[in-house]
Amino acid sequence: MMHEPKFSAMAEVLLELGTEVEALGEVLCRDESFAGRHLRELQAIDLIAQKQRALAAILAAGFSEAEMRRISLEALRRRFCGFMDDSITCCEVPIEGGPQSDSLGLWD
Repeated sequence: MMHEPKFSAMAEVLLELGTEVEALGEVLCRDESFAGRHLRELQAIDLIAQKQRALAAILAAGFSEAEMRRISLEALRRRFCGFMDDSITCCEVPIEGGPQSDSLGLWD
């Protein structure tokens, strides 16, 4: 698929949002008392930012299959398996460094 300007514009907005969400999480983490009480919510904020960056990369690459395979978030990666060549296994491959599970149950 071609790198259309509308996809690049969408990717740019997603990347900006991811950066802003991540910055918000960092500000909230500075308050140790708040962070201690809201660890799960702060982790959710971080996950939102990670997903936005992954989606931005896919859009910026023109929906390239190679970029979809590079997704390091297992829950997001599983969603894109149907759009990739079935001859290459993508969903059963363990991903190093990704979250072990989505304890909030919000992202699958």
